[in-house]
Amino acid sequence: MGSAQRLSWVVLLVATAGLLGALFGPSERWGGVDLGATGAAVFMLALAAAIWLFAARGDQVFPEHMSVSERRAWVGLAFIAVILATFMRQLWALSGRAVVPEYIHGLFSHQFLQRLITLIIAWSVISWLIGRQGGEVETDERDLRLRHRADRAGDWAFTLIVIAGICVLASIPAPLLAWWLSPIVLANLLIGLLIAKSLVEHVALAFAYRAGRA
Repeated sequence: MGSAQRLSWVVLLVATAGLLGALFGPSERWGGVDLGATGAAVFMLALAAAIWLFAARGDQVFPEHMSVSERRAWVGLAFIAVILATFMRQLWALSGRAVVPEYIHGLFSHQFLQRLITLIIAWSVISWLIGRQGGEVETDERDLRLRHRADRAGDWAFTLIVIAGICVLASIPAPLLAWWLSPIVLANLLIGLLIAKSLVEHVALAFAYRAGRA
């Protein structure tokens, strides 16, 4: 393992620690430190370090045998997981409110939206850098076959989640579901479902590439 790969693991571990602090840090200060704000700052610094690493030594971050498509699959998996965790954590935190939000600006804070936009931009930049370092992108029959397999896995996951949701609706009393069934919250739950589907597709695609080398 080269120095760039070791550094990428360090950045990944620091980003994970920062993300956990930002999402699950206590509301009160711990030892005089605001873990939520500190975790968010550490995560953003790790994100900036990741962009620098891919810009400066992007061809050394992944093993040489990995194709551009496989590298993008692993990066996409990481970003989709972060986006889904951030999205669901925000919804869960707001579910304790007594008043059901009526508009989108009442559901998500500006801080959350800024973080989401930052993640999408960073994902796009790193994906572009991977393509630049990897040269011309070649999509062969094997890539298409694996992508179709990942799409099928995502479709199955989507179907199973919908069936599970129907079972939940049928088994839980309506008063307990009032907040979640409000139009604006339900619309965002459907967005979360699509993000979860994309996560399953990226997991299936990344591990399909890995299994293909075994």
